Amino acid sequence: MGAKSNTLTQAQAYRAIRGMKTKEDNHRTTAMVERTKAAVSGVTGIEQKSATLWKSLRQRKKGTLTHKFSVFAWKALHDGHKVGKFWKHINEDRMICQPCNANQENLEHIMQHCRVSGQETVWKAAKEAWSHTGLEWPEVNLEIILGIGMIEIKGRNGETSTGRTRLFKILISESAYLIWLLRCEWRIGREQNTLQIHTKHEIIARWKLAIARRLRLDWALTSKLSFGKKALNAAEVKRAWKHIADHAKFGTLRDDLVEEGVLVGSAVRRRPPGRNR
Repeated sequence: MGAKSNTLTQAQAYRAIRGMKTKEDNHRTTAMVERTKAAVSGVTGIEQKSATLWKSLRQRKKGTLTHKFSVFAWKALHDGHKVGKFWKHINEDRMICQPCNANQENLEHIMQHCRVSGQETVWKAAKEAWSHTGLEWPEVNLEIILGIGMIEIKGRNGETSTGRTRLFKILISESAYLIWLLRCEWRIGREQNTLQIHTKHEIIARWKLAIARRLRLDWALTSKLSFGKKALNAAEVKRAWKHIADHAKFGTLRDDLVEEGVLVGSAVRRRPPGRNR
């Protein structure tokens, strides 16, 4: 019915004004969310909720999904990336993918079909790494990538495998974000020069480096001395990286994890630029 101006705080007034405004869902966001939920439900067999999807991107406990990937996925669900139709009335040349002769360079094209984003090489490497677990590699598409936070991997006994679930989320999220980085590097940094498309050798090295960083981070986060109660469970981390990490030196990847590319160690020893040399 009203409020006394002499007792009303600015925060209370702001909440009241915000509460009066009606929120309308963007039809493109709603469509993408429904597609993602349907794809995840097809893999897990469990009906998913929209709130669960958004919560999975905000969840930072155990640090499975990085903040950068979560931002990428959040913008993708809102159709907020400057790709495809975004350029229709600005610069139609930016809307198409000339090397692939595709009419529209949307996220689905970048992640699944593009010749210059390195997606084929990246997904092949991720699938080959997953093959060491002895589990089946599901079909990965844009919807599965965006809903990766809701996916759980079941063991042969039908129970959720926390270790393998963690590994699968890391492989998918890191691979997808690398594909996006490679596409942006070629489009912007290399000015769409077809002579400067990333080579398979370079892509594999970058992928190995990204996965090796996550392995070392996981291992570091198990330190109870540094993180106390927030430290990761060492047994769960070992289960996640079993057959992927080098059994003699757990903090490094196996040398034969993928067939092509240089070892990650050679990239790690590269001299850092600037003042941090």
